Amino acid sequence: MMCRANAQTPGAIRQVDSVQERRQIEQTAKSYEESGPAPELYPGESSDVGPQSVLKHKPRKTYVQALADAQYFYTDNMFLNEQGKQEADVLVSTAQIALAPTPYNLGRGKLAPRLGYRHQWYFFGLASDTSLTVFDFQTQTFRSARLSEFDFNAQTIFADGRWKVENWTFEAGIDFTRLMDTSDYDQFYREFVPRWGVQRLFPLNETRAFSVGYEGDYRFSDTALPPAGFNEDLNSRTDHGVFIAYTHALCKNAIVQPFYRFKYTHFTEGENRDDYLNSFGLALHCFFTPQISLRAFAGYDIMNTSGNLAPDYKRLDAGGGLNLTFRF
Repeated sequence: MMCRANAQTPGAIRQVDSVQERRQIEQTAKSYEESGPAPELYPGESSDVGPQSVLKHKPRKTYVQALADAQYFYTDNMFLNEQGKQEADVLVSTAQIALAPTPYNLGRGKLAPRLGYRHQWYFFGLASDTSLTVFDFQTQTFRSARLSEFDFNAQTIFADGRWKVENWTFEAGIDFTRLMDTSDYDQFYREFVPRWGVQRLFPLNETRAFSVGYEGDYRFSDTALPPAGFNEDLNSRTDHGVFIAYTHALCKNAIVQPFYRFKYTHFTEGENRDDYLNSFGLALHCFFTPQISLRAFAGYDIMNTSGNLAPDYKRLDAGGGLNLTFRF
């Protein structure tokens, strides 16, 4: 196994993508707003008395959103290998702050813009003293390394906007992300990502709903120490994903959510490569207050690729997380 950036980059990129995709799916668990339209009690009720809404105290306007999140989970394939999988426990800590004013009316819907910064810390093997044999390019020798040597940080500056009209949500944004090792904060990967998406909510009743959506992006990448014969942009690619999620409110404060996602990735530089990722997941969300929530989750990924620089793989993740969100 190679050490430092060469071994870190593919797994680190996928770890960051997986965490972000999980957070995007989680947003559908918060789709029911108290101020939203109440379901019809019988067919044609709205035409008789007009749309009914749940009464709610009008909230004050806010302009800044601050978020702290920690998730701790087990993965059975830390390095995304087809053979010789490496198990690990993973801690992902997130701190985020954004200028995010209360959504305001725009046309028939509401627009929610954001401009912010997010920092994430990825730690591996906190509960394990496992060591691996790796090849160190600095000394050109094999040596023993602990899983913690693969810890890394992710810095992201983002700007986006979500326009919600009835049960439709349209989103577009731009991210700039840098990945750095934790020991020296040396950058080993960066990307500039325009992204876009659309989601449709299908309410079944007050407690159940389906969500379907599409997400796309293009990633302009720069990889440090690329393999011999490739340029720094070998990880530039475009992603196109579709997902379906079922949200069921078990009670006022608990929501269960199974989901499925398919993502197609085409690499536009380096080797001619297409990836096909199938993801299955299940999450339980508990909302204690509007600011504090707890979750448990499990996910299973099946990756097939046509390229030679990365293998097919299967991966199981399972764990939990705590989220604190404040608006002011």
